[in-house]
Amino acid sequence: REGNERFAKGPETSVTNFKPEYITALATHGQRPMAAILGCADSRAPIEIMFDVNPGDVFVLRNAGNTLSHAEGSVVGSLEYCVGPL
Repeated sequence: REGNERFAKGPETSVTNFKPEYITALATHGQRPMAAILGCADSRAPIEIMFDVNPGDVFVLRNAGNTLSHAEGSVVGSLEYCVGPL
C-alpha cells in the first residue's frame, strides 16, 4: 500500500532501484519476496514500478489474460516455488 501511494505521488518519491549493482547483489545473495503477484503480460504495466518496490521484493508472474487454472502447471509451479524455496 505504501509503495502504491508513493507511485501515485510521482517518480521523485520512488524507492525502486534498477541499478546494475542491486541486480548483481540479488543474483549473489538471493531474493526474499514479500508477496506473489499474478499480473498481466502487458509490458506497459510493470508491477515493480506500480507498487514502487525493488526487484526481488515481490515475485511477479506475468500471464496473458491474468488467468490461472489447474492446467497451467508452469504458473502453479512458479507460485509453489515462490512460497516454498524462496
